[in-house]
Formats: sequence, structure tokens, C-alpha cells
Amino acid sequence: MGTALIGACIALAAGIAIGSAGTRAKRARLDYRRTKALIPGARKAAWVEGLRGLRIIATAAGVLVALGLAMNVIGQR
Repeated sequence: MGTALIGACIALAAGIAIGSAGTRAKRARLDYRRTKALIPGARKAAWVEGLRGLRIIATAAGVLVALGLAMNVIGQR
């Protein structure tokens, strides 16, 4: 009787551990699929924001170059 009880306790502990691991694996797989589905949208948003920032930098550089050239012309008079 005692051996059967010990065996049942070991089987119960193993079942809990295996069930918990299975649940974590399912949750991780679901999180992976959700994240993988979000990547194209995030990549597109990153490109849009990067190009917007680059456009602002290019505009500021153009204005500064134009001001520098204007000041150079004014200084030559």
C-alpha cells in the first residue's frame, strides 16, 4: 500500500510538472505568433518615422546652407 501511494505521489508530481511545461509552451507559441504578426507593421512604422526624421534633418541642413550662402553674399558687398 505504501509503495503504491509513493508511486501515485510521484506520478502526480510528474503530471503537474509536465502539464505546467505544456501550458508554458503553448503560451510561448501563442506569444511568438502574435509578435511575428506584428513585425511587418512595426517595421513599416519604423521606416516611416526614420524617413520623416531624415526629411527634417535634410530640410534643416538645406536652410542652414542657404543661410550660410546668403550671409557670404551679404558679406562680400
